[in-house]
Amino acid sequence: MSVKALEMRRSASPLHDRPHARRLDQVDPYLLIATLLLIGYGLVMTYAVTVESRTLTGDPMQFVIRGAIWAVIGLAVMATVAMFDYAWLGTFAPLVYLFTLGLLGVVLAIGTSSLGAQRSVNFGGLSFQFSEVAKVLMIVVLAKFFADRTDKMGSPVTILGGLVFLGPAVFLVYRQPDLGTSLVFVAIFFGMAFMAGARLWQLVGLVAMAVAALPVIWSVLKPYQQARLTAFMDPYADPQGAGWNIIQSLIAVGSGGPTGKGLTAGTQSPLGYLPIAESDFVFAGLAEDLGFMGAVILFALYILLLVAALRVAFRARDPFGMLLGAGIATMLVFQILVNVGMAISLMPVTGIPLPFISHGGSSLVSICFALGVLQSVAIRRPGPEIG
Repeated sequence: MSVKALEMRRSASPLHDRPHARRLDQVDPYLLIATLLLIGYGLVMTYAVTVESRTLTGDPMQFVIRGAIWAVIGLAVMATVAMFDYAWLGTFAPLVYLFTLGLLGVVLAIGTSSLGAQRSVNFGGLSFQFSEVAKVLMIVVLAKFFADRTDKMGSPVTILGGLVFLGPAVFLVYRQPDLGTSLVFVAIFFGMAFMAGARLWQLVGLVAMAVAALPVIWSVLKPYQQARLTAFMDPYADPQGAGWNIIQSLIAVGSGGPTGKGLTAGTQSPLGYLPIAESDFVFAGLAEDLGFMGAVILFALYILLLVAALRVAFRARDPFGMLLGAGIATMLVFQILVNVGMAISLMPVTGIPLPFISHGGSSLVSICFALGVLQSVAIRRPGPEIG
C-alpha cells in the first residue's frame, strides 16, 4: 500500500523556468484570515494569562506589547516571503540544509541555558530559539529531497536517504536538550514521506524499529526526561514532583466548564499554580478563562488553517510545492495535538508550543515564515497569467 504522489510536472526552478506572474488575487484568503484571527486570539490569551500573573514586574501589558511587536514582524516576514518564488528555496536547498545545521550548532556553542536546557541565543537583548525556524527549514530540505525522487519513493534507499539528512538536525536539537522539538522533526519526516508516496509498510517498519530500540533510547534519556514522559499516565503518583504541572493543568481545564470563568478571571495562573501559563500550558489557561466554547473556537480556527494549507498543497504547481504544504500542515497538526494532549494528560509534557497561542517570538515568526511559503505556493499555482 502507498499514497502515490500527485501527478505533477517536475519541480519548478527559477533558474530555468519562466517565473509566474505574482497575482495578489491568488493569495489564499482562508489561510490569511485564519492566520490573522489566530494571531489575535494568541494576543488575547497572552493578556489573559499574564496580566495578573505574579511573574510580571512593571508594566502589566509588557507581554502583550512584546507579542504584538512579534506579530507585526511575523506578518512582515510572511508578506516578504510570499513575494518570492518558493522554487528558489528548492534551488538552494543544500545551502539551506547547511545553514540549518549551522544555526543549531550555534545554539550548542553559545546558547543561553534556561530551565535546564540550552535552547536560545541572545542578541541585543532579544532571545531567539533557532530550533523553531530549523523545523521550517528542514521541511524545505525534505520537500526538495522527496520531490526530486517521486519516482523512487518505493525504494527503501530513498527513505533511508531522507533519514540521513534528518538525523544530524534531530541530534543537534536533542543535545540542547529539547526532546519535544526532536519529536516534531520526526513527525514532519513521516508526514512528508507519506505524502510523497512512501509505501505504508516502509513507514510501519520504521515505527517497529523505533519501538524495538526503545530500551536503548530510554537508557540515554536524562532522569527528568524519563519522569516527564511517564508522569501523564498517573500524575497523582508524584503530585508534588513530576505530576504537579499536569495536575494543575487538569484543575484549570476542568474548572472552566462550558463557558469559562471569564477573561482574566481564572485563578490557576494568577495564583502561580499553573506553570509556564503563557507558553507550555497556555491551553489550560484558555480553557479556564473561556471554557469549552473557547476551546471549540480555537479548534475551528485551526481546522480552517489546516484545510487551507492542504488546499494550497494539493493545488500546487509541482511536487515541491505540494510537499512544502504537507510538511507545514504536519508540523502544525503535531504541535497542536501534543500541546493540547499534555494539558489534559493524554500526552507527555514535552514543552512543544501551541501554534499562535503560546507566547514566544521565535515560534510565531517561524510559523509566519512557513505560512509565507504557503502563500508563495498559492500565488504561483497553475492558472491564467497576467501582465
